[in-house]
Amino acid sequence: MISIKSFLRRDGKASSKERGNQSLEGRSLFSRDPLDFDLISQLTHMSAVATSGISRDRLFEGTAKLDSRACEMVAETTGPESVQNLLLHFSTALSAGEPEDKFLARETDVQLELYGKKYERDIESLRKWTDAYVALMVASTLIVVISLVSMMIYAMGGGVIVALACIVLLVTIAGSWIIFSNAPHEVKTHRLARKSPEQYQMERLGQILLPVAGVFGAVLGFTFGYGPALIGAAVALAPVGYVAFRDDWKLDARDRDTASFLRALGGVMGAVGTTVNEALSRLNRRSLGALEPHVHRLYVRLGNNIAPQLCWLRFAGETGSELVSRSVRVFWDGLRLGGDPEQVGSLASSFAQKVALLRATRKMVATTFAWVVIPLHAVLLAIMLFITEVLRIFGTELGKVQDESINSDILSEAGVSNMLLYSAPNMQFITVFVGMMILFLTAANTFAPYAAVGGHRYKLCLYGAIMLFISGVAIIVIPAMVSVLFENVAAMPAPPQQ
Repeated sequence: MISIKSFLRRDGKASSKERGNQSLEGRSLFSRDPLDFDLISQLTHMSAVATSGISRDRLFEGTAKLDSRACEMVAETTGPESVQNLLLHFSTALSAGEPEDKFLARETDVQLELYGKKYERDIESLRKWTDAYVALMVASTLIVVISLVSMMIYAMGGGVIVALACIVLLVTIAGSWIIFSNAPHEVKTHRLARKSPEQYQMERLGQILLPVAGVFGAVLGFTFGYGPALIGAAVALAPVGYVAFRDDWKLDARDRDTASFLRALGGVMGAVGTTVNEALSRLNRRSLGALEPHVHRLYVRLGNNIAPQLCWLRFAGETGSELVSRSVRVFWDGLRLGGDPEQVGSLASSFAQKVALLRATRKMVATTFAWVVIPLHAVLLAIMLFITEVLRIFGTELGKVQDESINSDILSEAGVSNMLLYSAPNMQFITVFVGMMILFLTAANTFAPYAAVGGHRYKLCLYGAIMLFISGVAIIVIPAMVSVLFENVAAMPAPPQQ
């Protein structure tokens, strides 16, 4: 049985076994297997292929060649409950003599429903944890502010401040990790050799600008200071983040229009009884939405007698979407093996529409949180830097007044203990401490929105550029504003004496 899998090999991809070994060896703390997404994708594919009436051994042979983590999980005998239940149900159906197409169609509907309910629970959990993350960030900043004020009142040891810093660090890491672990895990961008133009551009910019951001930030830091260094790094990362954001927006549009395209194409083929190329010529191009240019190229390639498998593979690759890739694989494999076009189109479109609608719900929750974190980050840094600058100014002025007006003889005669004297804080230590806290908050507030929204890893550059820019501007502007404010207060004329 020839599958799209064979063309993935021609396009420079490793075999399923090789990819499985690579994924196991390269699995990191931040990698998770999208088993639920794989399972419904695989079941939809099997259900579509089963409509052709092929033999059972050919059905399982083709299914085993799919690039699916679910197949690998079974082969590795890890025994996830969802796969175990599916195999047990399948065994019961086979022993009872139930046709594969009926069983798979019913099981696909069940698994789509279960996937949707689990996804909705994950979204609700994500909503609650994003609210909790905001509270964690406020609490972390409050800890820092209290420690700064305490240093002005009493000379605290460096160990206490370091312990507080560790608490803040653990809180920020825990908050980001909880959002990452509770957010629905899915794959938006495919790993085919052929990618979308935005993904090619994103990769090229990332290879150039990520090192530039580090070098540019370091040079500005040594030359002009901490604030300009962060701004320079943000400016270097911004183009990569912008392209990643634009690619993600286009992926959402293509995913949204995939269901209507496959449903319409299968319906035309089933009603007229014609080929794919002829059915494409009968479609209303304006109804294709974001897929219109890709469908036009598919139609031209098929019309030039290029191998249909290669045309569909190139179509899926150029969209850049994993959902489009899997939906197209379901549709084309079902047609190629003799399945009913209308049924195959309905199965592929149901799968695509279910996933697209769930992602739209997640996007509403995650995008709201991402845009809330931006002003929150600005406010928290402003408070922290404001308190730090006030400490510096008051410490300097009170120290001058204390040295000029009070000497040790007067204190001894008055019986005042040295413990009641104002203890000027170590501003050098405070500056380093606040700088580290700014970096921690910037890193946490960069990763948390990405963990909630998901998508390509280069989207981190977008949130990183925004947070770094805010941090750099705050470091430059807030101390200057506080200095001007206290200069104006000091310059106010004294009230006339009676």
